[in-house]
Amino acid sequence: MTAPDPATGPEPMPVAATAGEYLGLSPEKRYEIVSQRFPNWLAAEPIEFPAHHPTYGWSCRVEGCQSTLHETSPSHLLCIDHSRRFAEVKDSVSYDDFLAAATPNTSQIYGRALARNADCLVEDCPRERLSRGYCRAHDNSRRRAVNVLGMSEAEWLAKQVPLPPAGACGVIGCVHDKVTSAVLNRIKLTLCNSHIHYLRIWLARRQEPAERTSWSEFFDAPVVAASVSLTGARGQLRLASLPIGLQREIRYALHRHAQIAWRATWRPAALRVVVETLAAAKVDTLNDPEVAEAAATMSRHSQYVLAGIISAARSLLFTAESAKAAGWFDPMLVGAGPYREGGGTNRRKPWDLTHIKQRWLRDVLWEHLRDEALKPTGKSPTAQTIHYRLAGAFLLSTALDQNLADHGDDPLRLGKADAETVKQTWDLWFQEKIPLPHLSTMNQPRVLTEVTRHTLMSSVRIMLRQAREAGRTAATLDPFILSLPEYPGRQKNPRPRPLSYADFQLIVAPESLSKLDGLDLENVGLSDIWFTHAFQGGRIIETLGLRLGCLGIVGLAQPYIWRDIAKIGIVDYGMPCYLPVYERLLRRQEITRARLRHRYRDDLAALDERGRARLEATWDREMPLFPRTNSNYDLTLFVSSSTFREPFNQWLEGLGLSSVTSHQTRATLATSLLNNGAPPALVRQLLGHFSEESLTHYANYNNDTMVRHLRQVWAASPGMDKPGTILLRPTDLNSDNPTAAAARIDLTVV
Repeated sequence: MTAPDPATGPEPMPVAATAGEYLGLSPEKRYEIVSQRFPNWLAAEPIEFPAHHPTYGWSCRVEGCQSTLHETSPSHLLCIDHSRRFAEVKDSVSYDDFLAAATPNTSQIYGRALARNADCLVEDCPRERLSRGYCRAHDNSRRRAVNVLGMSEAEWLAKQVPLPPAGACGVIGCVHDKVTSAVLNRIKLTLCNSHIHYLRIWLARRQEPAERTSWSEFFDAPVVAASVSLTGARGQLRLASLPIGLQREIRYALHRHAQIAWRATWRPAALRVVVETLAAAKVDTLNDPEVAEAAATMSRHSQYVLAGIISAARSLLFTAESAKAAGWFDPMLVGAGPYREGGGTNRRKPWDLTHIKQRWLRDVLWEHLRDEALKPTGKSPTAQTIHYRLAGAFLLSTALDQNLADHGDDPLRLGKADAETVKQTWDLWFQEKIPLPHLSTMNQPRVLTEVTRHTLMSSVRIMLRQAREAGRTAATLDPFILSLPEYPGRQKNPRPRPLSYADFQLIVAPESLSKLDGLDLENVGLSDIWFTHAFQGGRIIETLGLRLGCLGIVGLAQPYIWRDIAKIGIVDYGMPCYLPVYERLLRRQEITRARLRHRYRDDLAALDERGRARLEATWDREMPLFPRTNSNYDLTLFVSSSTFREPFNQWLEGLGLSSVTSHQTRATLATSLLNNGAPPALVRQLLGHFSEESLTHYANYNNDTMVRHLRQVWAASPGMDKPGTILLRPTDLNSDNPTAAAARIDLTVV
């Protein structure tokens, strides 16, 4: 089995339905199609999650262990106790050997009320014994006799007679003796010692008086239900208390969530809390406003799980047209995956367009976002670009709303004069530094700057001109669109300079790389990433995104590396690989393959040797060489730029090189190769440049190179008065003044 696709678009359709037909179906019809792909356990009632499911697993991998997994337990699926023990020995003991030798733990909650303690030590007394061996009544009598009357325990025991049975606890299914009474909503019930303890905690968390609470609510509480359930019930989720439509939404969400590469782990216990909360709120659908009110009563983790369920169910609940009318956009509704972000795609929230007041402008933006989302892989915009498009549209909407009598609601009335009004408003915001509060919610500056004014107005012009070319705007709107201002962008920053020889040697020295390893707490391969980046001349995102099978040998002995050229969308571009880089990456390959074999151990065990070989060959093509460790249970996402840069910048500061950037090694490699006579074609191949102009920036020769070129015989060019005249011989540079000799060369020779 290969890893799930990280895209979050609609499910693949049966042959009879195209994607377009599917997107136009009602939620009921969509569910009917998608539910055909559900595993049997997801379609059952109650849902019984597989014990070791990578997303919904609930059982410790140690055979017979009944301890509960932590809600954020790592992918090795161990309980808290065994996870701690394995962490202490993982450097010397393999995972399988640890599982074989580990001692299972008993459950502290599940089934606790199903097994009675032994009878009291007083002969023929049928009541449960406590820690000293006597039932509660006899133990109280013993303490009084020993502590107050001064009797020995033997003297006291000789006088005891059995007591009548105490009766069972009031919790249905509990076999323990009742010990004391409690009242809820004027109904009295006698409970065992454990359930009295649970009741006190439960009431304290609810923060409601007992008069407003029913016993049935207490019986349905997760910890009480667990106490009268067998251990296997930990993996169950009952949906029968919910309306049929809501049951379908949750099953669909569970199915979709398990297909997302960046998904979080959801334990059945957390899902039960969500279901119980929705049942108590009596909601009919995840789209009900009451869902938000119900979520406010839950813990932060439960709220996070509920938000994930709503997000995963969104493509079932809405159509593209209903989302457009409501004023929000989600790429999955049009059959696309999320917009690109560094290290993968992890946005849960839809894009909110409701701040744009003019319906025509909001619809133009919605159609634009759809077009951008449906672009081919590698051509779609980044999430940051989409932020700019939304922010620009909001500012245009605000300018129209503030200045026009009809607030810009009628696009047929907009003209050239209105475009000038927009310009005047934007200029005023820029010159007076007027705060723009809404932009802060889009991760944008609160005031317009020279850069943001250019970027956001350019976003507006791009959006409207594309709508014009697609025929989505009336011809009468052309004067307005074509008259919108064009603001100049800020002058580009100087390109990164090459590093000095000493600085470059410092950042690739073994002792320096060891310090970087010390910051690599999750062993994602920070030093391998940096060493590869320094010597292979790629962009940092290209190094982070290397696939597992990126290495190979060309010919008899030439190491090669294949990477994607991110800037221009070239996939699997090959180039010679520096031998020390090749050796480092071979070691990293084995580390990553070991992680993959551990993650997919059950899949590999179910395959024959040929099937395992095919699966591992698929890993070479699809899996990252440097997988990130956070929310990446299928190991399909590469380590993000932010994950790399934080320890990298800390490391540079420790070396005293805080001003160095990762891109400077690219300039260093290019200049060094050119200075040492490497053909420009080879340098372009290593850098991922595909034009002479791109390489021109790096063709800067240092002083040593200049001297080496001057140590040649130079003659006057055909354009000079005396062509062929010797201007300089190598021996002339040995004179007392080599600078004067170099100056004799006319630049026209060069």
